[in-house]
Amino acid sequence: MFCIKCGKEDEELFEGLCSSCFIAGNKLITIPPELTVEICAHCSSVHVGDKWMKNELSEEEFIAETIAKESIPDKEAEDVILKIDLLNQKGSVLEILINARGKILGIPVEREFPVRVKINRNDCPECSKYASGYYESVLQLRADKRVLTDEEIKIADRIIAKLLEKLFRTNRMAYISQRAELKEGVDYYFGSYKASRKISHALKEEMGGTLGESPRLMGRDKSAGKDLYRIWISLRLPSFQEGDFLAYADNLGQVTDLNGRKIMVLDLKTLGKISLSWREYSHLDVVAQKENVKTTTVTSKSPTQIQVLHPETYQPVDLDILPELASLNIGDSVEVIEIKGKLYIIPPKSPKKFDPEKK
Repeated sequence: MFCIKCGKEDEELFEGLCSSCFIAGNKLITIPPELTVEICAHCSSVHVGDKWMKNELSEEEFIAETIAKESIPDKEAEDVILKIDLLNQKGSVLEILINARGKILGIPVEREFPVRVKINRNDCPECSKYASGYYESVLQLRADKRVLTDEEIKIADRIIAKLLEKLFRTNRMAYISQRAELKEGVDYYFGSYKASRKISHALKEEMGGTLGESPRLMGRDKSAGKDLYRIWISLRLPSFQEGDFLAYADNLGQVTDLNGRKIMVLDLKTLGKISLSWREYSHLDVVAQKENVKTTTVTSKSPTQIQVLHPETYQPVDLDILPELASLNIGDSVEVIEIKGKLYIIPPKSPKKFDPEKK
């Protein structure tokens, strides 16, 4: 048997060729001479196949990965390694030289391939939506029977900004396309309904209040054959704030804390702490605000009663003494609140204990 190309005899043949001729005619790997990649002009997303995908690679790394994926080693090739060198760049066109090294029939082989890469920079669907002001949901922040305070708006803005920064890492639609301050509150337009829902629950957990959702039909996606909705989320903060006074059932109390789960109240008659559920919110009435608190002086004290001056008439008022008021002495200043003609003493707050673990 002899090589059909060079005529050598008495050698092992591969597809009719001696090893030298077989290796010489083997490309080692097939690499397309021209490639086109599509990269978002605003973010690092890339278009692969028929989908846009998030991409954490650098532009150079993505191009190298694309070349590797589009390259097909010959069936006889082994241990193929590609080295990619950029020769020239003109605008969005890269001229690249690829050095391929590997083995054929156990013999080291080296090949070079010039490749022209065209980079198309377009807007991915998410960036296109962002640029157009697209939104899926509107979060309406309101206060019940009152106007939102500047501090409440600042707290909400801070929570939203912090959560958006975190959510945006995995959801590029987690953005605000518009923020509108109205006389009745603030509206936040979110690109992602999922993000707005998480944020609304986080706001409720921190600030309390009641949540509600209402979908609105905005049109129909003919290609998918389904209706398109936008979701309006309403977070209504309570009519009271920390420090205000409530009537509930037959009791009176001062709000000492509130969050998304409960309302903590100091009972003015017993000075005991009570936890109220938000399910009871409709039965709570604001009877005084923290601004109505006055300061007066203890004028007399006995084992069963304590006497203070009325903060407006300066007439002495005798009140039952409770254990929480035992630390008060004659001459001490004390806070009081008058509700429905009756005066109540607000016990002095206990100083917070120093925790060396918290600085």
